[in-house]
Amino acid sequence: MDNIEIIVQKITDIIIQRLQKEELRGTVTFLGKEYSSIRTYYEKRGYEIVSVKDKFSTDIVIVTELSILNMNRIALGLPQTEEEVIIWERLLNKRDVIFLEEGMELHASQHVAPRALLQVLVNNKNQLVRYGASILPLKNFEKINETINKEVKDVIRKSDKKELLTIEKVRKLNLQAGDIFEADKNIIITALARDYMRDLGVQIV
Repeated sequence: MDNIEIIVQKITDIIIQRLQKEELRGTVTFLGKEYSSIRTYYEKRGYEIVSVKDKFSTDIVIVTELSILNMNRIALGLPQTEEEVIIWERLLNKRDVIFLEEGMELHASQHVAPRALLQVLVNNKNQLVRYGASILPLKNFEKINETINKEVKDVIRKSDKKELLTIEKVRKLNLQAGDIFEADKNIIITALARDYMRDLGVQIV
């Protein structure tokens, strides 16, 4: 098993050396109001904030305003507006979509909606997560979860050498839905590990 990991590491090193020659910055765009704290969060991590016209091709779309009607139509797979179509197509293609919890109309209406209706709305909200979206509170962007970052450093020794983050290593982190995982520039996340974190509802930045 150790020999296999060594071979995988060597192959990874070779691939990374080739990719580094044409390394591109990740891109982020907003649907709705732009928050300076979220913008700063991603810019400090090397992301470029792109214009609205690049919503289809950008790496991460952050939806900061979502009405109950918008949410219901997307959850039911019946997008109508341009922005709903963008969100739906990204979910279909497993592209990153983040909904700001405070920007969801349901967040402000949950204390006044009738109980039976609220249950339907919450189910539709949860359906977005099942589709692969993340729903995160603003505080996640304003303050990094230091505990998670410390555990990452304990599990993976950060150095100038590229290292693989496998699903076994991720399980040791005990991540939970809503956590933000900051990937160090020297960490290569395997496809299985990335899918595992996505299923947990963990956002990778």
